[in-house]
Amino acid sequence: MGCNIVDVPSHYIGDFKVGDNIAYNSDVLCELVNSNDGGRFNKLIVIQAASILEASLGEIIYRAQKFYIEGLSGIKEKDLEEIRGKKIDKLNNIILIMQKYKILHNLSETIYSEINELRILRNKIHIQDDIGNGFSRDEDAVFTNELRDRCLRLLLLIIEFLNSNYPRPNHAKGYVRPLRLPKP
Repeated sequence: MGCNIVDVPSHYIGDFKVGDNIAYNSDVLCELVNSNDGGRFNKLIVIQAASILEASLGEIIYRAQKFYIEGLSGIKEKDLEEIRGKKIDKLNNIILIMQKYKILHNLSETIYSEINELRILRNKIHIQDDIGNGFSRDEDAVFTNELRDRCLRLLLLIIEFLNSNYPRPNHAKGYVRPLRLPKP
């Protein structure tokens, strides 16, 4: 398929090892995209993009819960206090928290439903699983080039948003290398 690869800062990441894994998996995503002749890796690309997105959104929750001194600009202190008391580890729960505290509200009116759709598609790891929600049971009809490109655009949009809106302080930026992401 061949696509443009962009380097995106990782200034929103709080846990080095998670950030290192996000960077590694973003490299793998680029390799999948560039080897995707005829769309044969579309499903793997969607699953990989959703996993990177989950880890990235999880980093905002991690910072809200663990970085008391540094804080998280853009999120009200009252909301941070509530987030700190919750156990949040599944993408569905992360989406609900993001929505409740309006963490991504400036992106679009449909951002949470778009992420939720990506979550549903990511859960179709097993071939026999039927994900419902109006999706075909035929994987080649679900994991189309259009869907792949939409997922990649969503991932890039959200990563750029997290960097712009929830960066770490200047002294803490750059300790995780930039993420290489495909730009369809």
